[in-house]
Amino acid sequence: MNKSKITTTKKSNQELITTDQADIICDALANGKTLTEILENQKVYPFSLMKFYAYLKKNPELEIKITEARKYGVQTLIDKLLQVFKYQEIEDPNAILWIREKTKFITFLANKLTDLYSDNKPIKQNIDQKMTISWEDNQDDLIDVSEDIVDIPSDNKD
Repeated sequence: MNKSKITTTKKSNQELITTDQADIICDALANGKTLTEILENQKVYPFSLMKFYAYLKKNPELEIKITEARKYGVQTLIDKLLQVFKYQEIEDPNAILWIREKTKFITFLANKLTDLYSDNKPIKQNIDQKMTISWEDNQDDLIDVSEDIVDIPSDNKD
């Protein structure tokens, strides 16, 4: 009989990316590049985007760092658009419409990613939500109901 061998492979303990690579990714995100653009280079990052997202779920510190870099990236894109509006003379109507749509999209993203460009910023209020209930033993204000109550007949003259 042929016995089939059971082969198992052990997962490597090697990290998906190094801290230097994570810093490079964060810098590129802050400069306005997308994560898909950055991870396209398979020679530098030999993993897929979905694998990177799964890795981020397991590493919350890196996920926070990447999210912050994305926020800075949106701010960088807004700065670049402001430069276009300030310094470039655009005569082509199609280019003007394209830039306007691009601006609306980036503004939409900025509202969702960061409250820096949002109209509905969270308001922090210090509200004391404590409730104090106390009972006092002040005998003067209490009514004694322990005695028998007797109905006093009213004087009815018929």
